[in-house]
Amino acid sequence: MRVLVVGAGRAGARVIKQLRKNPIIEIITVDPRADIYAVEQGIIESVDIQEAFTPLTIDYVLEKAEPDLVLLAMATEDLGLGQAPGIEILADALRKEVASDVKVPLIEIARYGE
Repeated sequence: MRVLVVGAGRAGARVIKQLRKNPIIEIITVDPRADIYAVEQGIIESVDIQEAFTPLTIDYVLEKAEPDLVLLAMATEDLGLGQAPGIEILADALRKEVASDVKVPLIEIARYGE
């Protein structure tokens, strides 16, 4: 089973750690940031796809990853939107749009404390 983990920040790192407990699962990661928490913590060596996961890039990322399941663990920074005031509202709307556009099962992971 191929699982695409979108976001390799704190939440994504926790997801990756749990998925690694099952050797049958192949984990593919996507994150646009230069400084990636899961890499800094030694959980992964690098992300597989260094790209923002937005409605404009969904088809490209899914074609490249070919996942059976998508786990959405992305923070606002994973969308590549910057730090403008109120950006979280736009980020939430984009997450919902992304979730509705994905043709494979998608589960959004809670990002507590991130």
